[in-house]
Amino acid sequence: MPRIAKRLGLTVPDYENLRREAREATQAELAERHRLDDRIELAAHIIRQADAEIALHAADRNTALASLYLYDHFEGTQLGLMAGVTKNGVRFILAQVVHGNSRQLLPPRMTEEEMTELAREFHVPHITKSPGEKLRSAGIVIETANARRGVAVTSMQDASLALHETGTSLADIGEKAGVSRKLVWQHVAAARKRRGY
Repeated sequence: MPRIAKRLGLTVPDYENLRREAREATQAELAERHRLDDRIELAAHIIRQADAEIALHAADRNTALASLYLYDHFEGTQLGLMAGVTKNGVRFILAQVVHGNSRQLLPPRMTEEEMTELAREFHVPHITKSPGEKLRSAGIVIETANARRGVAVTSMQDASLALHETGTSLADIGEKAGVSRKLVWQHVAAARKRRGY
């Protein structure tokens, strides 16, 4: 007989709207910079800031999700919606927390006892104080940061290409952005590919 998984009693964030608002705000902020080198510098700053936010909150989100799934036996689909990740994203997060490797997936069918035993065996922390809220708040921060980062990367790619086409060297662009020449070359190549040339 299939088990009936518990569901969180929290409101699922409107991630689609949160992502859209973050993208629009970032686009407006970048559009205010008319000089290409200033836009590149701001885009690089936004990317670094988003990476820092994601790194700061990813462990909290992942641990809360694993605790709720493995110890408290909440439904994976509901946890994914709460965290803003897909069904496969939930699987990868669980594998990362348990095994330290997102590609070493957990067995597809496990009883509640087997899940709890697995969590204890691999020393997954059991969060007892507001794990659902931790999952939800970390998910919001990570998904909005991802949305801002995506806009900033595209803007940096386009501005790098435009600046390079005016004769500015990749090294000079990289120096302005605080990144390597190789990364600027990758941004220029991505912008060229997106434009079809």
